[in-house]
Amino acid sequence: MQETIIQAILKAQSSQVKAILATIIRTEGSTPRDSGTQMLVMDTSQTIGTIGGGAAEKLITDKALALLTADREVIAEIHHQAINQATQTDEFSVCGAAMDVLLEPVQDKPFWQFVQDLQKSGKDAMLLTSLLPPYSRSILDSDGNLLFGQPQKELLFSAKKRQEILSGKPAEVIGNSEENRWFVEPLLKTERLLILGAGHVAREVAFYAKALDFQVTVIDDRATFALPEFFTGAHSVICGDFATEIKNYQPNCDTYVVIATRSHPTDAECLKEILNFRTKYVGMLGSTKKITAIVNYLQEKGYTSQSLARLKAPIGLDIQAQTPSEIAISILAEIISVKRSLSSTQ
Repeated sequence: MQETIIQAILKAQSSQVKAILATIIRTEGSTPRDSGTQMLVMDTSQTIGTIGGGAAEKLITDKALALLTADREVIAEIHHQAINQATQTDEFSVCGAAMDVLLEPVQDKPFWQFVQDLQKSGKDAMLLTSLLPPYSRSILDSDGNLLFGQPQKELLFSAKKRQEILSGKPAEVIGNSEENRWFVEPLLKTERLLILGAGHVAREVAFYAKALDFQVTVIDDRATFALPEFFTGAHSVICGDFATEIKNYQPNCDTYVVIATRSHPTDAECLKEILNFRTKYVGMLGSTKKITAIVNYLQEKGYTSQSLARLKAPIGLDIQAQTPSEIAISILAEIISVKRSLSSTQ
């Protein structure tokens, strides 16, 4: 479950807006989005997230709005939506696809507040939803212990299965009968993007990264550059010595790092410090000549070829980018590629 969806649920509840969470729990054939994809539909007609777009999504949205505006208590239900010529207007639509979507009202604020607090803590956890009325929800830890919600009687699954779920594999339905089925999804940890340097490219990377659900932190040692007003979507903008602030930040296995400082020496300083941490990605802006010089310098300092092989440089996918915005998009495209390839091989 994504952080943006959790935040939107809590915001809706705080403003007393009624909302339904639409979750794809099963797909058949070629569908635009996978199982576990979610969209929040509010009685204001606003939606957060997407389950694939097009006419099929509109039908799901209309169904959710009908439930929200009905003159009765809203109860959860599973809606089967075909994706064919009846729901797609273009002549190239794929016939035979379908998805089952769980539509559930989000009424239990303490539950969702617990989910948000747990996600911020960085602890591994799973969300389970019974696929039988009343579609009760539970939160389990990595050992299968109940943390919050309703006990799920008859639920048994192995430590191996729990580890598969927590590794970030797609959400799935478990259980082998119509009487005992649960939809299980990992509580995804907040993925962090650390940008070292606060120049023009850094500003653009931070701007686009916010829409990709990264928690963005920017560090620069220049007070005239490390200004929050230059990075309105950033979680934190820090002015200070690079090495010191990197240590304070503590990059981890949920961190992606972009090095784009003002000079060769500060780039080298940042890379030397970052290589002491196990991050998901580290990329550095600069020419091949500059990168070679920095890598050679670090090798002389004792850094191994294996350690330096983690560096993505020149940074970004080769799309002939020139402007700061184009370079930022190429960088984030590479990060997305790394992110997706990691989740598919875990």
